[in-house]
Amino acid sequence: MTKITDVQTILLRFPEGSSFSDAQHHFGKRAGVVVRVHTDTGVTGHSYCYFGVSARSAEAVQVLIDLQLAPVLVGQDPFLPRRLRERMWHEQEYTGIEGIAHFALTTLDTALWDIMARALRVPGWQLLGACRDRIPAYAMVGWYYDHDPDLDTYRRAIATAMGDGMAGVKIKVGRGTLEEDLHRIEVARSLVGQGGVLMVDANQVLDRVEALRRGRAYEEAGVYWFEEPLRPHDKEGYADLCAALDVPVAAGENEYTKYHVAELLQARGCDILQPDARRTGGPSEWMEIAGLAAALHVPIASHGGDGVATHLLMATPSAIWCETGGKPTGPGNFTDRPRIDGGYIHAPEAPGFGMEVRPEIIERHGVKR
Repeated sequence: MTKITDVQTILLRFPEGSSFSDAQHHFGKRAGVVVRVHTDTGVTGHSYCYFGVSARSAEAVQVLIDLQLAPVLVGQDPFLPRRLRERMWHEQEYTGIEGIAHFALTTLDTALWDIMARALRVPGWQLLGACRDRIPAYAMVGWYYDHDPDLDTYRRAIATAMGDGMAGVKIKVGRGTLEEDLHRIEVARSLVGQGGVLMVDANQVLDRVEALRRGRAYEEAGVYWFEEPLRPHDKEGYADLCAALDVPVAAGENEYTKYHVAELLQARGCDILQPDARRTGGPSEWMEIAGLAAALHVPIASHGGDGVATHLLMATPSAIWCETGGKPTGPGNFTDRPRIDGGYIHAPEAPGFGMEVRPEIIERHGVKR
């Protein structure tokens, strides 16, 4: 039996570079936690938890893993990920399983699955039971960019994505007036083309009345979907919106655990489900969520697409889209990067789940203890 011998964490802090916003958050300071789970067979599982906002939360995740969750795992068999997930769940239950606690649990669950895939020398998507080797990929590039009153940066970002052959583009809306939103849509449409795929994302900032008003306007503008207009707890509001609009409503990225996802699905609160790989409990729970969505005939489009999310989508029969930041340039943060070509993201070929952070990144941005 393979045994876990050690759990190692490394805090990364990135310098503030080019910054941008959605309707609610400003992305400036960034941080992450690298996790390595070592075993007595010499196989190491890799994982990574990234924070585009709330960078200080990375420190809390590191402490939680080091002091509370690592002791649960040491000495255990990594080939029993669902058993270990339950033990970690119970370890954190007293103070709550959502939020930061779930980020920590998800990161460790991913590392356990990475151990199994590496030990068996297969890519993660094959270990999970693959149903495809590629999936359509769109680019989330239509941010609110700093110092961009004439939308020049916004235009360049969308034009670059289309020039790279992405299958669609998503833009942010909701921060300004409806008229400003429609102008952003018009600019994007001129670059995407009349038949191109264009999604809009309001990042939770609208109330029910305004979401319906804007949703009808977006519908007339021909957008592909209307994403996350309301706060995630407002399941009834989402259900009403889905019933009132013809444009598909996409939601779910801020739902923690299969239980809250089930509530959203049972309420008929989304036309497209968007699990976030950091909030779903890792591959163990993602696959359970995928089963729930399939049983209720709700398609899945990922929130985020780096690393483990790509593998999960290749094993999710009802998946229809992978979200990306556009076609990669440069080596990136991970040792393994999937190929994006012809509007598709292709399944990675290396063993594991694609979450091993490059040594150069750790050397450059790792915080010494």
